[in-house]
Amino acid sequence: NLASGVYGKGFGYWAARYAAKVEEIEVPYDTAIDPEAVRGFLADHPEVKVVCVCHHDTPSGTINPIDAIGAVVAEAGALLIVDAVSSWAGMPTSAAACQAAVYVTGPNKCLGCPPALSLVAVSDAAWDKIEANPDAPFASMLSLTDWRNAWKKTEPFPFTPSVAEINGLGAALDRYLGEGPEAVWARHALTAKICREGVKAMGVALWPASEDIASPTATAVRMPDGIDAGPVLAEARARYGVSMSAGRAETLGKLIRIGHMGPTAQPVYALAAVAALGGALKALGAAVDVGAGLAAAQAAWDAAIDA
Repeated sequence: NLASGVYGKGFGYWAARYAAKVEEIEVPYDTAIDPEAVRGFLADHPEVKVVCVCHHDTPSGTINPIDAIGAVVAEAGALLIVDAVSSWAGMPTSAAACQAAVYVTGPNKCLGCPPALSLVAVSDAAWDKIEANPDAPFASMLSLTDWRNAWKKTEPFPFTPSVAEINGLGAALDRYLGEGPEAVWARHALTAKICREGVKAMGVALWPASEDIASPTATAVRMPDGIDAGPVLAEARARYGVSMSAGRAETLGKLIRIGHMGPTAQPVYALAAVAALGGALKALGAAVDVGAGLAAAQAAWDAAIDA
């Protein structure tokens, strides 16, 4: 298991319930997994059959290089399981590009649907493993085999599907394809850049150690010394009506997350977030320059318009 954040760490907890043995590469939660570290580990542990990784660990706003990791895992003859819940449709990523055996996402993040469905891509190699496993779940909504039978044959669904949610997914996909994937990805990237530029200019640090691994679908902001994220979030909501998110587990209180997903991936929302975050921090005594932050955010937006 590859853990670079709270959700990646959680992958390991799930794996421990079912795997005979779980090994883990864990890095600080403001960094990303190094594919070469994975290569070295797999060379030393040829018995590893499955590697799990979270693409975008939202509690820390960081991105793992899953395409490079997938190539390393494939070379070692192992299977890759990817959590792409909050990255797919918000940036260039696919099951094919990272050579994933199982690639899981959801429509409730970058597609902007309600949270009700799971979207899962399964490779032929993964199907072979599943069908050869006598302990794999069956007669259950958690059974991938049952879903495959329902999809390929005239078997019943494992549970009564929500027609409204499926129709909603269809509408969201039409909107996504109508705008064009590249345009959608660019919109997410621009919104995140505007937000990052504003945060930095007001004198607050980003959580990721490098902007190279900063997510285009969520910006994580490191809290200034002596300031807990909880009161900042409450102040931003009460004063400006702007909702942002806290960290989780190890990052709780240490950072604030500003989401840029689906319909909220718009520059105007980034400007509002910078203003609310800066105003809340200032109200709580932090030494921030809200005006400089807004000016930098506006300049980043103008630069994109003029490009």
